[in-house]
Amino acid sequence: MIVNSMREALTSLSRSNAGVASAVLLSMAASIALWTVFPDIDDENHLLEWLQALFLALACAVHGVRAWQETDRQSLRFLMHAGMSAMLFGFLLRELDIDQFGTAHAWAQAEKALRVVELLILIRLLIFFAPRARKVFAAAPQIFAMRITILTLIGGLLMVAGWPFDKKVFHGMPDAYALLGEEVFELGAYLLLFLAALSDSAAAARISLAPKKKAA
Repeated sequence: MIVNSMREALTSLSRSNAGVASAVLLSMAASIALWTVFPDIDDENHLLEWLQALFLALACAVHGVRAWQETDRQSLRFLMHAGMSAMLFGFLLRELDIDQFGTAHAWAQAEKALRVVELLILIRLLIFFAPRARKVFAAAPQIFAMRITILTLIGGLLMVAGWPFDKKVFHGMPDAYALLGEEVFELGAYLLLFLAALSDSAAAARISLAPKKKAA
């Protein structure tokens, strides 16, 4: 019952522009405020990175479940959710330093195995996408008008906004501030990607990507 109520609340939040913006900005502001008290939370495998991984995992799982539950596997909605799930799984593997979870050699092997799985998933999606590419590109105006796409793109822009901090573009900025800036923008980005995953994608379900059957 609590899980259903939380799901409904999050889904409702994803429909509100003000709600989404407030959630993202508050998460970023709260992480900065917390950093002033606990300055090590932006270190490798500390709080901010774990929160980023949590939002990425949730976003990946939501997209994956929605793709799995889509009955029409020839619809644009299936491809969108399956593709986003695969992409976010790759982001998650990038964020998590699995080989550093412990000293055992098995952790390094587990990371390599997961990267192979990610590669196989991407290859399978590419094979699925190839014969439907023309229809996807033809539907580009509708795709970029969808709320789920808009929120995902804004999340991507937030990720890009963290890049200058990661590459020390701002000369003279202390390393501590640069690291914090990168982690804060990524946290906001991944939260937004999670909320985007909950957004309505009914419009994509009405777009069929089924390849044309050859005349007998």
